[in-house]
Amino acid sequence: MNNWLEKWRGGEDKGLSPERRLMKEALARLDRVRTDSTPPPQMARLAFVLDLTGSRSASLQKARIATAAMFDTIRAIGSVAVKMIYFRGARECKASAWESDPAVVSRTMQQLSCATGATQIGRALRQVLIESETPAAVVFIGDHCEDDPRELVALSAELGKRNAPLYVFHECGDDDARSLAAQPVFTRVAEASGGVYCEFRPDAGDVLRELLSSVAAFSSAGKEGVTQIGRAATPQARQLQDRLLLGDGSNDSKRK
Repeated sequence: MNNWLEKWRGGEDKGLSPERRLMKEALARLDRVRTDSTPPPQMARLAFVLDLTGSRSASLQKARIATAAMFDTIRAIGSVAVKMIYFRGARECKASAWESDPAVVSRTMQQLSCATGATQIGRALRQVLIESETPAAVVFIGDHCEDDPRELVALSAELGKRNAPLYVFHECGDDDARSLAAQPVFTRVAEASGGVYCEFRPDAGDVLRELLSSVAAFSSAGKEGVTQIGRAATPQARQLQDRLLLGDGSNDSKRK
């Protein structure tokens, strides 16, 4: 049994409300290091970077649903191990262990919340770069960018050198000046890594679900995986699938 769970059951948190206990459990799960959580070498790895700053509170539930649907889509195709990295608040940036069990990832997602603070995209990308095993792809979901664009481009270019394309799924509202200002930065960041920039509206949960499913299927089984999940219904996801099938935005050799 994990140490954090022993302490929790041992009565140290008796004074916490049920909601706070659930949150502490989720955060502890992200902090744990388990030797048996390391996926086998042949399993595709997908690093999943989440912006959990205050502006994304309203759309967090859509990200939870989309993540669960992503695993359902690829269940029949192959296996994908996910590392979740999230940032929020003033200085909080945490990473999970590699997890191949979709139920565990979904439960963790359900307990996460947003907190006001500046973006820490660079810090999250540096976390990806120090991994002993390079992921097949990196997915970033966010809306704003307060990071230094030059640093982000440099970090993304390094991901590209390691054949880990960055897929930027940008939540961008027409009336959100800060998200509109981030468009050119996120576009450059994706291009620098050899990845793809995709945009979706805050109320477009179907788009995010199909974008995530397409990248996960490709990470798991390459172009064949994209073909197996079928043609996307949303135009944004269809465009992404076309680029994946053409070999634009990834290194397919890692999945052969």
